[in-house]
Parts: sequence; structure tokens; C-alpha cells
Amino acid sequence: MLAGGDGVRLRALTRALHGEELPKQFAFIHGGASLLQATIARARRWSAPERIVVVVAREREALARAQLRDYGPVHLAVQPCNRGTGPGLMLPLSHVLAMDPEAHVVVLPSDHYVRDEAPFEQSIHAAVAASSEQIALVGAVPDHAETQYGWMVRGVRPGVEGHVVECFCEKPPASVAEQLLRDGALWNTFVMAGSVQRFWQLLRQHLPQQAARFEEYLGALHGPEERAALRALYARMPGADFSREVLERARDLRLVALRSCGWSDWGTPERVLDSLRNHSDYGVLSQRLALASAAAG
Repeated sequence: MLAGGDGVRLRALTRALHGEELPKQFAFIHGGASLLQATIARARRWSAPERIVVVVAREREALARAQLRDYGPVHLAVQPCNRGTGPGLMLPLSHVLAMDPEAHVVVLPSDHYVRDEAPFEQSIHAAVAASSEQIALVGAVPDHAETQYGWMVRGVRPGVEGHVVECFCEKPPASVAEQLLRDGALWNTFVMAGSVQRFWQLLRQHLPQQAARFEEYLGALHGPEERAALRALYARMPGADFSREVLERARDLRLVALRSCGWSDWGTPERVLDSLRNHSDYGVLSQRLALASAAAG
């Protein structure tokens, strides 16, 4: 589970709610739980807590532990600093490798809103079933030509059951987004499923320098020198973007359409308000944002 980001674009809302620029995954926006807690509860629908690994930033470790205290023996993988989504995913995957080299992994960002959990869970099971040989990505079915999401074009290849990712298009201009919408492309949710070995194989292929250093770190994992080894690793770790440098170069990625569940990537205050437009929380949130905007102005 990915919870190491800074949530810059949602700072206006988290500041309005908490009086500080709290990363959105720790914010209590809706439903009495933080986004991190809601994502953990979601993952526990199909995974035991001791098999859940969450990557968090070093400066938020204490807060993460406090929020997850009642969710069972969840593992925290603590990043000394942010090196992008490549190392950000490699760190928890290295913990999974150490625990169970034969594990099958579901990757969940911790900043997503899901209105209806049952169809989301069904989509996860479909992605797991589709990922027996390759990594499967879950794509949201778009309802408008969004220019701030990444898109995935669906393709069909001989001998491959179901759809594959034909190509990616990151944050397209409006005219391209309109064409993608007409062509039946899907939004990239960054929700993925696949064996940990397959993930690591892709990382070795496309991020060999980082993979080699994490494999050295595996020898220190859960030992007395683990934190020192991790600090040294990150001190010389090049940054990398997993979508751009791994997924966009990979071949034969499977693609599963997300069932209708009210999903949203809560990347902006506007997306939050749009998701909750018919909920009782809408009025409170919109009022808080208006007051914060007036104070800033």
C-alpha cells in the first residue's frame, strides 16, 4: 500500500480541516476515518492484516502507527526520503519478498475514495485472476474527458485472453482526451495485481540500478542494521517514476475495467466535493474550503 506521498494538491482542504498541511492520506475528510484507515479497511476485505505492507515517509511514521494501532499487525515500510514511485513501490515489495517470495500482491494507493466497496472488491478479484502470468492494471471507466489523469488504451493480442494495455497517455490535452473517451480508453488508477516475482522481474529489467541496491538491502531486513542500511540505500538511490519508467515500457500488461463503485482519485478539493455532492459531508467541506480561501485571500 502506497502512503508515502505529500498530497500537495489537497493541502488547501487538509489545512481547512486540520489547521495544518497534513498529507491527504492522514486527513479525516469523510466517514470518520482517514484515507489511510479506509484503505487498510478495504485491503482487509481480502487480506489478513499481517500480510499488508504500507510504505510511509519517515516524518509521518509516528502518525501512521497511531492511526493503524487498531487495524492489526500491519507492517510499516518507512522511507527515509521520497525518491518517487519507483523506489516507493520497491521498498514494500522488498518486505513482501522477505516474508513470502511466492506471494501475490495487490497494490493500492491510499488516497482513493470508493463509495461502494463490494464492486471494488470484485474488480480486485478479477485483476488477481487476470494476473496469473502478467501484471494486471485496474482501469476506471471514464465519464468525461479528464485531462489530469493518465489514460490506458485497451488492445487485443493473439493468444492473450481479455484486454491488454496497448499504450499509455499521461494527462492528455482536451482534444486527445475526448478521442480517448470515444475510443473506450480507461483511466489509470495505479491499482495493480500480480506476483511479487513478476513485479520484481519488471523492476530488474527497467530499474536495474535500484533493484540491485534493494536486493542488497534484503540481507539486512529485520536485522539490527536494517535502518542504517536503508538510510545508506536511500542516500545513493536515484529517483524513478514507476508508471513512466516501468509500466510504459513493459509488454503484455493485462487490463481490467473497474466496476461501477463511485471511485475517485482524491487529488484535488474539486474531486472530493464532486464525490460527496449528495452526501451530508458536502456542506461542511465546501464551507470549510470557502472560509479557508477567504482567509488566504
